[in-house]
Amino acid sequence: MDKDKCQQPVAAIYSHEFFLAAGECNAEKSMSLAMLVNRIIRVATEHANMLDVGYASLTPMGKGWVLSKLTLEMKRYPHVNEIYKITTWIEGVDRFLCSRNFVIYDGDGCELGYVRSLWVVIDFHTRMMCDMSLLGERMLMPVGDMPSCPIAKPSRIKLTGISRTSICKFRYCDVDFNRHVNTVRYIEAFLNCWPLEHHDRYMVNRFEISFVKECLYGMEVNVKIDETDEFDCKAEIESNGVTYCRARFLFKESEFHGEDY
Repeated sequence: MDKDKCQQPVAAIYSHEFFLAAGECNAEKSMSLAMLVNRIIRVATEHANMLDVGYASLTPMGKGWVLSKLTLEMKRYPHVNEIYKITTWIEGVDRFLCSRNFVIYDGDGCELGYVRSLWVVIDFHTRMMCDMSLLGERMLMPVGDMPSCPIAKPSRIKLTGISRTSICKFRYCDVDFNRHVNTVRYIEAFLNCWPLEHHDRYMVNRFEISFVKECLYGMEVNVKIDETDEFDCKAEIESNGVTYCRARFLFKESEFHGEDY
């Protein structure tokens, strides 16, 4: 075993193994993009708790972690009844941003995909991000001794045309404990813009999402899709001229083609 890895603090790298049950799958009998992001957030939360920078530590100060950007690339998604593992580590921390990476493995330890993410700490009263250097020594989080994440960093997402727009109203079940719209609900709102036949034929090979402002309970928003390039689609959630979130979907042919049931 590598000597440096033996000396590395155990908490610097964290893994969680899961089993994908049928009730957690999409119509293509595999893990949905939204479910994967849900699991990614869960693993990040568990690791933050281990490092004493999680919910229990920050909430008494009126603060908490919020996802700012996320980028992932998947060779394939876990299939029904498959064991998979998500490993995470912190790549770097500055005054306002924490960069956290992930790798997703199948049950045999083969890499299925990678994730880059950026997180900020917000003040629940002002809804503004905080200078983490003012939160004490606990924010000096260990950097994981892992190879560089092999996927490209997030791009600057810009819509060049609007192919179609749908209206979405966020209700009670869309809001999380931070009392803003849950990350997964944004993704589901985007994915619902494509029909079942599209998802049967194509999988999301690369996904990027960037949050600009918080959506809150009761908001009615426009979900805009730009399909200028049918395999590299841009998307935006907007209301009254204000952009709240942008996303990018790179599709590729899927092995699933709407088989009969």
